[in-house]
Amino acid sequence: MAFDPKNTAATAQRYFNSNSPLTRLGAGVGGYVYLSPDLRTAVKIHNHEHGFRRELFVYRRLRELRIIRLNGLTIPRLHDARPDLMLIQMDFVSAPYLLDFAGVLLQPLDIVFDAERIEYWHESIAGFFGPNAHIAYAVYNTLAKHGLYYVDFRPSNLNLTGPPGLEPYNPAD
Repeated sequence: MAFDPKNTAATAQRYFNSNSPLTRLGAGVGGYVYLSPDLRTAVKIHNHEHGFRRELFVYRRLRELRIIRLNGLTIPRLHDARPDLMLIQMDFVSAPYLLDFAGVLLQPLDIVFDAERIEYWHESIAGFFGPNAHIAYAVYNTLAKHGLYYVDFRPSNLNLTGPPGLEPYNPAD
């Protein structure tokens, strides 16, 4: 069942026991993300049960592995999960960060991509992250060692703003 923003906002307000409007941090195919009234955590309300269960599994696995930072990126810590609401509460983090684990694969794809598709993937990573593309590859490789195959690389999920040693890059330039 897919939710509209009004329903998810009301769900987040009930979860936080708040009548005040909440700041929406993000929206997409996977769901909606709202900032808590205390500004310390955020909740993601998923549109699909599969995405909720996958993201919850990954957050629990990261906690089990004690991974809260990866290649200089902060990963939000899991605070709470409500399967009845398909809601995950996590840290609100500042850049640089890695977010959104609903699309993580738990095993590598069992297909062979042709050279054109692989080249397109590399061009996409380079287009998003420019001279810092190596960080996306490092994230992928590090998580893959733990059976987590992160594939949703885009600047809203892998925000490289701010870490020392990175070259400034704006894909719009």
